[in-house]
Amino acid sequence: MPHPIRRSVPSLTALVAFEAAGRRESFTRAAAELGVSQAAVSRQIAALEADLGLALFERANRRVRLTVGGKSLHDAVKCGFDGIADTIAALRTTHIDLTVSVSVAFAHFRLLPILSSFRATAPQIGVRVISEDDWRAPRDRTIDMAIRYGRPPFDGMSIVGSLKEAIVPVCAPEIASRLNGISIDDLMHQTDVALIESDAPEPSWLNWSQWLSQIGVSKPSVQAGLNFTSYSDAAYAAMAGQGVLLGWTGLLDRPLADGRLVELDLARLRPEERHYALVPERGRPSHSVDAFVRWFSEGAFQ
Repeated sequence: MPHPIRRSVPSLTALVAFEAAGRRESFTRAAAELGVSQAAVSRQIAALEADLGLALFERANRRVRLTVGGKSLHDAVKCGFDGIADTIAALRTTHIDLTVSVSVAFAHFRLLPILSSFRATAPQIGVRVISEDDWRAPRDRTIDMAIRYGRPPFDGMSIVGSLKEAIVPVCAPEIASRLNGISIDDLMHQTDVALIESDAPEPSWLNWSQWLSQIGVSKPSVQAGLNFTSYSDAAYAAMAGQGVLLGWTGLLDRPLADGRLVELDLARLRPEERHYALVPERGRPSHSVDAFVRWFSEGAFQ
């Protein structure tokens, strides 16, 4: 005899289409998300409404809204799907206790150089590091902690630590010796030393023109000589003597401390933004997360 749930619960395909349509408030957007036609979503919803004997959506023009009954069912379906996703994620990563999301640059310059000390402190905790400049932490339920540059609030995330920053031009020692005592205006018009720039890893990241404007240079117009898609690549180019880079001194603490990079004696901009350690607001952080946050605040955020 079939399990009672097989007789009472609609098809999973219909529930998946219903959940997407309710969340996106559009059959068309739900279809695009699921990779099916809008007509297929409409048929699944219609069959579900016929099965339940009630309307799940109010249809108006190109937008749909959940009815009272639809909202009740949507909450239950979403809760069930989230629970299934969490369990599957846990089963797929049974050897991983902690997943941390950081920008590529933060991974290179702040986290990876000291990660072995956490492993020595807590060898029983498996760590997975996701280096990504496309931040998906609030939506990715497998992420336990994230490090991001910006300013609060961070949607769906709570702050557990922060790292102050200063922004100043930096370069390799041999370039710094040539530029000793140079003014900002002269630096902008150098022909034999390139200004290095990268695509912004965070929305509030500054380019040369924005930095100049914020330190008081009127109507700055700067053309970088070297451009990279990654800030990490831009920093390594500066270390190799390829030119001058805008350096976030907290992020580049280690190459500045060991002499691979040198600050030029120019204006230091102290932005409102910082690097923040964040944990999802959903649920209580695990003991592994608590241990990592304590270690991280004492080490990387000193």
